[in-house]
Amino acid sequence: MKILLYTHSDYSWVWRYWHQQTDKFLSNFQKICLLNLNSSFREDYHLIKYDDRLIYKDRVLSCLDNIDDEEIVLFCHEDMFLYDKPNYEIINHYINLLKNEKCSLIKLIRAFKNLQKSDLHENLLKNPPNQLFSIQPTLLKIKTLKYIYKNVPGKNIWEFEANTSKEYLNNLISLCSFVQNKDKKRGKFHYDSSIYPYICTAVIKGKWNFKEYKKELFEIFYNKKFNIFSYYFSKIKF
Repeated sequence: MKILLYTHSDYSWVWRYWHQQTDKFLSNFQKICLLNLNSSFREDYHLIKYDDRLIYKDRVLSCLDNIDDEEIVLFCHEDMFLYDKPNYEIINHYINLLKNEKCSLIKLIRAFKNLQKSDLHENLLKNPPNQLFSIQPTLLKIKTLKYIYKNVPGKNIWEFEANTSKEYLNNLISLCSFVQNKDKKRGKFHYDSSIYPYICTAVIKGKWNFKEYKKELFEIFYNKKFNIFSYYFSKIKF
């Protein structure tokens, strides 16, 4: 797979931590960055520019024709970075399922309750029909990403995600990753992901998400070296 990152220069203050954690855990993977015009990024990324006058879904779509349809990517946004090492062995199993067209996409985190088990892998569940895709780290082929962004309506990122239902995506076999008795619930809807341990949205309304990820964020900010600072900040309520 390749890492496919969508970002915007408005969030350049987050890039330092994206790079830090990606260099630590995903250094061996090729990377593609979708970025707004007149902005720059690291040279080790293949850069594809979009016009930020476009709405969110059209920004992504305008870039995808520059990537092979059969390419398998891990699609992320800049504030969804790892805090621990992924389980590469299981991720490779997931990639093989996609290669062999056994499913359309695998979201690397679970959301919602009462999901049915998939018979493709012991750690896969079926996503609910009212949200077959969400803007979270997801393994899929470029042709599937195109299908989603072409067919789902929405003037902004929130409308788009809310519309990723069976009504518009009736051909998708949509799964999510979950390890029973290991991945604990965090927040209102999501669970932790032991297979791809990342912060599920590190930024909310332009601020760091200390409410749900205070410990993980401060360990990342201080790179686990300055434990006295991590201890001090862990006592602060935000």
